[in-house]
Amino acid sequence: MWNQNKVVFKLKSPLHIGYTPFKSSVVSPTRYYILGRNFWGAITKQITESFFRSFESEDYIDVGHDIRNNFIFSYFYLYDGDTVYYPKYEEKELKYGDMYVSNFESRFIDSRISTAIDNSGTAKDESLHEIEYINNKFKDKNGNVNDVKIAGYIWIKENATIKDKKLEIKKEKDGIYINNFNIIKELILGGESKYGFGHVEFYSFDDRVNLPINIETENSNELSVRIQKNEAILSHLEYSKEIPFKGDIELLSGRAYYDIQKESDHKTKDNKPGSSFLETKYYFSPGTVILEKDINALLQWDGKLKPILNT
Repeated sequence: MWNQNKVVFKLKSPLHIGYTPFKSSVVSPTRYYILGRNFWGAITKQITESFFRSFESEDYIDVGHDIRNNFIFSYFYLYDGDTVYYPKYEEKELKYGDMYVSNFESRFIDSRISTAIDNSGTAKDESLHEIEYINNKFKDKNGNVNDVKIAGYIWIKENATIKDKKLEIKKEKDGIYINNFNIIKELILGGESKYGFGHVEFYSFDDRVNLPINIETENSNELSVRIQKNEAILSHLEYSKEIPFKGDIELLSGRAYYDIQKESDHKTKDNKPGSSFLETKYYFSPGTVILEKDINALLQWDGKLKPILNT
């Protein structure tokens, strides 16, 4: 009922995937992976602005709900053609793929410092800002410069359509199409687009991409996965005190155009960027290892996991 696609994108520019901002910090750190929600937002924008000559806020909302009902996006991780660099806590330290964090950062992560200039040509007070990002180029072990790629899964529901069956979704060898338009050919992901960040293009469907996501069951609305003990989770798992773990917990929140999970937001026509606060919850961070026993979880449309626990 769900068709799995192993998708690889190439970064055409640096990529910044932000955390919830802290006003007291002058540094904007980036995540070292891409949330499923980033793909949902980019594809929703792509479809709405490509198929509606005169689009309004409710068109974004309607298309966004259709995407949610017909797609599931895993988190995406850096990929060099051989290794997918997803996180896992090993012993006392976090690794990405086969690299410890410090080595991973030196190969793939960089930063840029900026400041606002006033009319006199001097820096404005409190305007110094550092933006961390995933670089779009890296040097391999032999010193050769290569393109950075990201890899993950996109599941598409069989016979999926958008906007009351007017737009049929199909997979071709060079992308995912609606009518004759490739909706994943080029996307803008993440933040800091004013710096030209976030431009990615479809590279390939690659069967060599194998993520430890174990599908247990599936139905027309969702996928259930089994998280094996001593294995790392590859996306945020909703926190429960019943789950023993080794790793980190973080609070997920933020602002959005609207909250897709709030029916009240879906009915609102006056949505503005940042006008809706997303529901705040605690989650186990990607890379966290589940201990003692296997657990089952629902894989949601944005790649997050909701545990199925015995009550």
